[in-house]
Amino acid sequence: MTKKSLLLLVCAALFWGCSAVVIPPPTAPMLPREEVSIESYKFRTAVIDFTDQTGLAGDLVKTIPDILTTTLFKVGRIDLYERTPLRGMSAQESGPLIEDLMEKRTIDGVISGAITRISGNEKEVVVELRLLGRNKAVMYADHHTMAFEGRRVMEVNRDDVASLAQAISAAIPAVKPARIVSKSGQRINLDAGADEGLIAGMMGYVQAPLDLITDPDTGEIPRPTFVIVGEVVVDQVSKNSSIGRILAGEDIRPGDTVQFK
Repeated sequence: MTKKSLLLLVCAALFWGCSAVVIPPPTAPMLPREEVSIESYKFRTAVIDFTDQTGLAGDLVKTIPDILTTTLFKVGRIDLYERTPLRGMSAQESGPLIEDLMEKRTIDGVISGAITRISGNEKEVVVELRLLGRNKAVMYADHHTMAFEGRRVMEVNRDDVASLAQAISAAIPAVKPARIVSKSGQRINLDAGADEGLIAGMMGYVQAPLDLITDPDTGEIPRPTFVIVGEVVVDQVSKNSSIGRILAGEDIRPGDTVQFK
């Protein structure tokens, strides 16, 4: 075999070997999770003026919601929307504003009430009260009897309003975070349900772990931190699981954690 033939044979072998090597495509960089802003990390509710079914309540339709708002703020479990824009509005007038606030994720629920009975002799007023979640779920509904003083200017007993505030606060249970098991469109399945304290209408924000990055100077890996990637509402609850709906967030994934307000 001539030197020329040998050289051609070696080149052919090298070419064949190189062509058999599969060069993997470059690894795409991991994109960061898109963060979503949350108006409040507590359940934020608006308190609208009550309706008067007796025709005798006078300013109690405004003063009871005013005192209730202040008392709920002191309880601390619930965040409150400022009463000023709502004060003096009828239920029909405040309806569009409430809908807009819910659509913008400014509030998570609304408290409404109706004064159904006033007893001048017993100095008692009966209020039917409801708390509706953002998905129209009734999260609390009950009637309360409150004492009042005065005739022309009636002043409700503040201790009775404080008891009402405690009952509303207790209606939104503090529960442990849940994990998103699966996602289909805007629906998510959670691994927690009624046994863990969940009720329909509860709000939650979705937390996703940030990628760990080694500090180039120290070589240390920082502790895991989280980014908020969405907001959800619980629509249906069963014994050990529940179904939620995504209200905000395009990058929610199975395995993310829902922290309830």
